[in-house]
Amino acid sequence: MIAANKPPRDSFKQRHHVAAFTVLEHFAQGLVHFARNNGGSITEEQILKAVDGLRDKEDLFDGAWAVLESDLESVKAREHAAVRHDPFGRLLVSRFDHLLEGSQAGDLEHGALSRNILQPFFKVIRMMVGMDMLQEIDREIHAIIEAHADEDDELRDPYEYWDHLGKEPAVKIRINLVFARMALHFRDYEHRKKWLLQLVNDNLVHGDTPWEFTEEHCIRLLDALFGDVREMLAVPEHAAELVAKMGSEDVATLRTVIKSIDADMAKHAG
Repeated sequence: MIAANKPPRDSFKQRHHVAAFTVLEHFAQGLVHFARNNGGSITEEQILKAVDGLRDKEDLFDGAWAVLESDLESVKAREHAAVRHDPFGRLLVSRFDHLLEGSQAGDLEHGALSRNILQPFFKVIRMMVGMDMLQEIDREIHAIIEAHADEDDELRDPYEYWDHLGKEPAVKIRINLVFARMALHFRDYEHRKKWLLQLVNDNLVHGDTPWEFTEEHCIRLLDALFGDVREMLAVPEHAAELVAKMGSEDVATLRTVIKSIDADMAKHAG
């Protein structure tokens, strides 16, 4: 018997695996019932009848739908939420919040990124890094926050909370790992850059003022997202840590990606 490759327990994939398999079990039980009533065999016609019989049993799929609906709501919350209520999301956005309109980047006419980019940004993160890894790091960051529950702890200072949290070594290394994993997807830099431009523009929620995510926007965003990865690669002991976590081949890819971004930044600055 060939062993099935099952998703990790208690993961995003595992929940949907269990929900879908529950529906299949109900279907299989229906087929077994047909077979027992027909001498242990079942015809193609009876299989099709069994499928038709399931169409009207909406409650059969309620459990599976509840699992999927719960995760969809979680995804929507991350996409649309004010990231101030989402520590992990806010830490991810902090890498480029200086490029967003209303901050030091100024207004859209002067090159700032529209805040409508947040929804497609989180979609890109999910696609490139994967929900399982994101949820695992999300739990770890919440655990770190809870470990600093003392009101006198500087990590709990409401005025400098996010700054302290972002600099916490255990948090910073996890955020850096997310963007290192994301950067690996830019092996074919020009192709992936075009893909990112298209995906963001296709998923923008347009407000009263039309806005387009341009190539220049894209290059500055990538430069900001992978800035800490660049810094790690420049310090031998930090680069060695990346090699230990990701392997020398992936770290070599990161160096190539950073060089491509640097070349793009120089070209657009000239």
